[in-house]
Formats: sequence, C-alpha cells, structure tokens
Amino acid sequence: MRGTAPPGPVPLFSLEDRMSAASAREHHWDSLRAFLMLLGIPYHAAMAYNTRVVWDIQSPDKSEFLTFVSGVFVTFRMPAFFIVAGYFAAMMLERRPPTIWLRSRLTRLGIPFLTGLALLAPLQIVLIDLNGAVTGAMPMATALDRAAQDVTHPGLSWIMHLWFLPALLAYSTFLVLVLGALEQPRLTDLVQRLRRFGSASPHMALAVLTLVITAWEVCVHLSHQAMLARGGTLPYLLAHGIDPYLRYLPFFLIGVALRAAPDLRTAFVWQKGWTFPILAAITAILASLLRGWNTAGLEVAYNAVDGAAALLASLVAIGIAQRFRNRPDPRIDRIVDASFSIYLLHHPIIYALSTLFLLTAWPPVAEFALVCLATSALSYAAHRLIRRSSLALFLFNGVSMPRKPRDTDSPQPRITTLR
Repeated sequence: MRGTAPPGPVPLFSLEDRMSAASAREHHWDSLRAFLMLLGIPYHAAMAYNTRVVWDIQSPDKSEFLTFVSGVFVTFRMPAFFIVAGYFAAMMLERRPPTIWLRSRLTRLGIPFLTGLALLAPLQIVLIDLNGAVTGAMPMATALDRAAQDVTHPGLSWIMHLWFLPALLAYSTFLVLVLGALEQPRLTDLVQRLRRFGSASPHMALAVLTLVITAWEVCVHLSHQAMLARGGTLPYLLAHGIDPYLRYLPFFLIGVALRAAPDLRTAFVWQKGWTFPILAAITAILASLLRGWNTAGLEVAYNAVDGAAALLASLVAIGIAQRFRNRPDPRIDRIVDASFSIYLLHHPIIYALSTLFLLTAWPPVAEFALVCLATSALSYAAHRLIRRSSLALFLFNGVSMPRKPRDTDSPQPRITTLR
C-alpha cells in the first residue's frame, strides 16, 4: 500500500508573494538605487578635505563640515545600496532559474569590472602619484617615475571604487548556494519561523536585527585588524576580504528577505512617525563624529554605532523613497539609466578635479561644490556618449544595445543599464 507523501519544503519565493510583489512596479527601488550611486559624487568629493580619514587625494585645506558630511553619507550609502541590490537579486530570481541568472550576473558585473581595471584604474593611479608633486611633497620627476612603476605593476590597489562589483558577484553566488540549501526542510522551517517572528513582533525583531548587525560590524572590524597585525601577504589578502567584502553581506541578505517576504517589508521599512527617523539620524550623526579617531576603543565604538546607523538609516531611506518617489517620471528614468555609468566614471573625474584644485587656495566648501557640479555634468555627458555605442555600452554597463530589428515599425524595448 502506497503511503501519503510528506509535504515538500516551502519555497523561499512562494506563489502568493510573487503575485503580490508583481502586482505593480515599485519605481522607488530604481530611484533609490540611482540616488545611492549618485551619492558617491558628494561623498568622494568631500573625502579630499577630510580632517581625520586619509584619502587618496588630500587637499591641504581641510573642512570639519565636509568631514562630518562624508561621515554621515558613509553610514548608510553602501549598506542601503546592498539592501537594494539584494532586493533586485531576489526579484530577478523570481523570473529566472538561478544558474541562468548567475551567468547573466557574470557578464553584467564582470565586464564593467574588467573595463574599469583596464581603462580607469591606471588613470587614477597616475593622479594619486602626481598628488605628491602638485602639493610639493616630492619632485615631479620622482612622481612620474613612481606613476610609471605603479601603472606597469598592477596590484590590489587598482580595484578602488570598483570593489562593489566583485562583492556583488560573490553575494550573488552565495545567494544561489543558499537557495539550494533551503530545499532542506529544517532550514525552510527555520526561515519560516523567523519570518513569523518578524511579522508578529516587528519592533522586537528590528531591535534584535540591529544588535546582530552591530555585533557583525564589530567582529568584522576586529577580524580585519587582527589580520593586518599578522603581517604577510595572506593575512593582508584575508584582511581585505573581510572588510569590505564580508561587511556588507548581511545587508544584501536583508534586501533578499524584504523582497521574498512582503510582510517583513511592511513591518521593517519606515512608514510614518518621527521616532524611527530620529533614531536613525542620532546614530548616523554619532557615527560620523566617532569616525576616524585612531584609538582602539573609539574604533570599536564607531563600528558598533555605525552598524546600528547603517540599518536604521537604510530602512528610513527606503521608506522615504517609497513615500515620495514611487511613481513614473521620465526625468528620473534618465538619471536611473545613467547612474551605473556615472558611478564608474565619477571617481577618476573627482581625482582629476581635486588634483587641479590643489593648485588653488579657495574655500574647501566652494571647491567641493564645483567638483560635485562638474563631475555630475561630465559623467552624465559621458554616459550619453556611451549610450551611442553598442560596444561602449557593453564594456561599461555589461549590456548590448538591441540589434536593428527587421520590422522597423515594431517598437523595441529599451535596455536599462540597471537590470
């Protein structure tokens, strides 16, 4: 006699959740991702004038205001970006098999990464080396010799602002492995229990999640410092694998959870009221004030507060975008489309402009404003040029323009650079 088959595991993306999530396009996620990528312009422009954190281009004119502003930006910019990236990863996995999706990630992220290493990194290396000559710290001949040496001997320093691309590839691979593991009934049951806990007790669940993120950030910091203290090539590589690559993994997984469980998205993302934004603002301000003080106790305190600020400010940012930007807008769509190119190109442009401003003695805030405006205009103009070439679009965005259709009267879909 044939027995009754036991029920199979509950999938991460249930049919009910897919239908609910696909009922309407959520424009605010695109807008938020573009905003976070564009926020790299004021953040990196401000770093040249930082009083406590050493950056590649260092202006002799420092600014406490810009130090504070950059400290606030860094608390939530990349955490929120990886939450959004996790959300979109989960969304795409609802539509494609994991192996096909992961293969597409290799192209969409790997090609721009290689392009950046080949075309953008050498320019930035040269500008960093010339920084010493422009400030008078070394003769120009010495700076040029050092630049020639560095350009002909690539190293880990070439990754610079491109680090988020291999991070996304690693997170995507990890996510596919996790989805395979979730076929085990025990793990599926654990996930469902956590989901029910988050939905039934959102405040308690958010408090627990904040503590977990805080502990994670402190552990990442301490592990990073321990590896650096060992010396040698392998500990150095491990240290830079831990931070930043491990640091942001939880935020990516949070984004996946927000997409897979709409009830958690409703429970965790800010909807209304002032308590949540005030807590996020307080922790972000405190983290900014603690950033850059090179004492062991303050560094641990900074990472703890920064972890709380990263989560709270990110959830508030998502809520603000949902409340005010969840509607179609052609102007925003153009910026969204350009944001990936702008992120890739803004870094060397800021290096070049900040190096030129080393020759002036203008107020730091004025220089900062000019650098932001010029970088925004130049990088957007460069994207419009990239859009004209299928090869350039493939190299810098990992996508190809549609082939010329045989039926020219039929409308063709426009390929977005953020998919």
